[in-house]
Amino acid sequence: MEKKDESTVDSPVDLADYRTRLRYERQELIDELIQEGMANGHFDNLPGKGKPLNLNKNPYAADMELANELLKENDLPPVWILQRNEILAKTAKIRTDIVRQWAWHEREFRIAIADKGRLTIRWDDYCLKWKSEIGELNKAIDAFNLKRPFDHLEIFKLNLESELKRAGAPRWLR
Repeated sequence: MEKKDESTVDSPVDLADYRTRLRYERQELIDELIQEGMANGHFDNLPGKGKPLNLNKNPYAADMELANELLKENDLPPVWILQRNEILAKTAKIRTDIVRQWAWHEREFRIAIADKGRLTIRWDDYCLKWKSEIGELNKAIDAFNLKRPFDHLEIFKLNLESELKRAGAPRWLR
């Protein structure tokens, strides 16, 4: 394909037309040049012609390509997945603990006659412990959400009232 520039244009009228096309019709000009190149066979001997594209590679992660390849070859998950799994495991542990303790406290509170004050204080102590654990977990969730790849789901923060409601437990025993 013959490269056109201002030095190859013959007349002033053609030069003005060339400059106008460069300024205002750039996309159409590029499309015309590509079509002209295809018609002249300039794209016939490109490397990889006729071979399938490798769509498994992420063109936007070139700086992490070697690291991701090594992790994949050794069946190791990326760090952010390990952190996510750790956070989800801690969340499940807190939820299980709430359900277990609520079942025990509910049963004991129903059958208790005189010692309900001690059960109420104990339940409040558990709630304060869970509130502290949830606060620490929320810090880990914030840190994870800042580090995770953008196209992966974030983890939502927990709060004690929602977790108690999920277990069917009240905040205060009465």
